[in-house]
Amino acid sequence: MEIRRKHAASGLLLCGLAMAAVPDANAQSSVTLGGFLDAGLAEYANSGGNTLYKFQNAGVFPTKIYFRGVEDLGGGTSAIFSLDSLITLATGAINAQSHGALFEDSAWVGLKQNGFGQVRLGEQNDFAFDDFLLGGIDTATGFAGGTFNQRTGSFGAALSGLSTPAQFAAANASSVPGNFAPIIGPTGATTGYSAINWDRAGGTRMPNAVKFVSDGLYGVSVGAMYSFGGVAGGFSQDSGKSFSLKFDYAKTHLAAVYTEQNYQVLNNGKDGLSNVLIGGRTEIAGFNVGGMYSNARNTYTGAMVYSLSGGVTRVVFTTWKIGLAYTYENGNALLKNVAVNQAAFQITDELSTRTAVYLTGVWQRTNGAYQADIANTISSGNVASVVAVGLMHRF
Repeated sequence: MEIRRKHAASGLLLCGLAMAAVPDANAQSSVTLGGFLDAGLAEYANSGGNTLYKFQNAGVFPTKIYFRGVEDLGGGTSAIFSLDSLITLATGAINAQSHGALFEDSAWVGLKQNGFGQVRLGEQNDFAFDDFLLGGIDTATGFAGGTFNQRTGSFGAALSGLSTPAQFAAANASSVPGNFAPIIGPTGATTGYSAINWDRAGGTRMPNAVKFVSDGLYGVSVGAMYSFGGVAGGFSQDSGKSFSLKFDYAKTHLAAVYTEQNYQVLNNGKDGLSNVLIGGRTEIAGFNVGGMYSNARNTYTGAMVYSLSGGVTRVVFTTWKIGLAYTYENGNALLKNVAVNQAAFQITDELSTRTAVYLTGVWQRTNGAYQADIANTISSGNVASVVAVGLMHRF
């Protein structure tokens, strides 16, 4: 068995994770060790009414290490596996969103048949992550602002249908729905949730999952995924599902994804959150342009939020990339008709095919229904902003 490193020729920002998505089927038998490291310094202009300076982990992309394996079984069939771990460079610890699980970011084994597709079994991301973040359609990680610019808001408690201390405690113990982060009050108690990554494009795993991804036919590929809840007598309880329709041709990429995940804290696991994402990107006259629509709906309470976003990037001076993005979010009456305007910029200098430095910033303004929220940093009012400089390295 061979331990080796992969070096891609281009696209530092996307290739580091896109390379992680599909093992190298040309190898006879191999195991790949790799990772993506992102760290920097950030200034939040309004964190509870004060300026916050902090060491920032994963400002643009998730920091992770991974193992990929492939064995050629002959006849175009390969055995494949993936083990991924999110880590925090500030301390070396497992990322808090992994809830202490070493390979929570991905842990699956499967079979791949050339000309047909692949089947994977285990803990894995749904198609929102695959088609939008890895596919470069996500206007945050694909254009400007990175993880700072994900669709977010301090309305997580209302969206998830949680309102009492007992519900907060139960949710914290069982993993908060939709990858939401607790908002901690002055007494140290959870007072609400920051709806970070509410459309799941930034990566939210499904456990106990079976996933099929087809090979492309005339540029079209499909995917289906089911996460077993494991509740006797209640097949749909705590279960999840995700479906994908994707088109790729030259520099044009289009995708539509539907995902639904039930959670124990919502109607005893019979309800949860559903997401729809539709978007695309292409290149026009040297500009990479893209846009997307996404929503999240509580299938039990009816609370819903949607977003419209667009972005553009341009390579200048050979190694410099400049990106701009804008996002608008709007919630229904159960979310107090919240409206969010968010703008982002990013300047990236690719020092090599594996290393880059960046300067990025995000500004957010709400209509006052909820406090502004960037990366689970809650403002004292309806306006917030962050500026960060960082270093990214892929190995």
